[in-house]
Amino acid sequence: MGTNVSNFKSGYVTIIGKPNVGKSTLLNAILKEKLAIVSSIPGTTRFSIAGIKNLPNAQVIFFDTPGIYYPKNELEKKMYSYAYDSIIDADVILFLINAKKGFDDYDKKILEKFQFILKENKKQIEDLNIFCILNKIDLLKNQDEIEEKIKLIKSEFRFFKEYISISALKETNTDLLLEKIVQYLPQQEKLFEDENAFKLPLKLHISEIIREKVFNNIYEEIPQSTCVIVEDIKPGDVDKNKLIIESYIIVERENHKGIIIGENGKKIKQIGTQARIEIENLIKKPIFLSLYVKVKEKWTKRSDFISQLGF
Repeated sequence: MGTNVSNFKSGYVTIIGKPNVGKSTLLNAILKEKLAIVSSIPGTTRFSIAGIKNLPNAQVIFFDTPGIYYPKNELEKKMYSYAYDSIIDADVILFLINAKKGFDDYDKKILEKFQFILKENKKQIEDLNIFCILNKIDLLKNQDEIEEKIKLIKSEFRFFKEYISISALKETNTDLLLEKIVQYLPQQEKLFEDENAFKLPLKLHISEIIREKVFNNIYEEIPQSTCVIVEDIKPGDVDKNKLIIESYIIVERENHKGIIIGENGKKIKQIGTQARIEIENLIKKPIFLSLYVKVKEKWTKRSDFISQLGF
């Protein structure tokens, strides 16, 4: 493929950790572009969204996981299966924890589940290249506090190959992290020539943008059982350069519909405006975005409907 295998590395990196620990933010920071939905609402990532980082001496393929380790419905079972698949064969695993909170019981439960998955596949955690990543160090007061957190983790968990403190949001030490990742990758040629190989299909990408704006504007009023389906993308009747995008926000209850629409349609207009700006930046064309809200009761338990979402 044209790369010199003697000094070139490539491999797969999976990011794991509890919801809202900054996995998607880290992925976006490293790739220098927005691929994953980023929200203050835990568990908004639903796909093992992947991106490729091409460096002069390496190609790194990243997988982001939804943080679902104990699935409760059909949707979460699908999310869990993506996380499971991306962990097993990764060359490097980044285990993110919240630097402010430290290694808590939720983190330990994830590690226990992770070790169970490995045991099922006849693997030992000690044999893996797993890094402990303290994210959100911008929330800590000083370096001494960071070092104390790392010291505590090291005393209890000795299987981590590296302990690295970062702020994905501020992009602090993300370059250092990338350098460390490359050190652990196998020596081999590029795995993918096309850097767009893992990018989301346009309809799915647009639906994720809209869903992010729903979460960012509604905050805690709307549960995770909200999805977006882009029904159609077509050129305008008058202006062929303008795209008409027809999309539906799906909720499980009638009262959720009213919350998203808002008083006199204020909320859905706000969501639509923010989504339109980002979508236009993505496709480099003007768009007309039609947003409708539909109620589909118990959709998270229906595998036939979930398959329409790209799972």
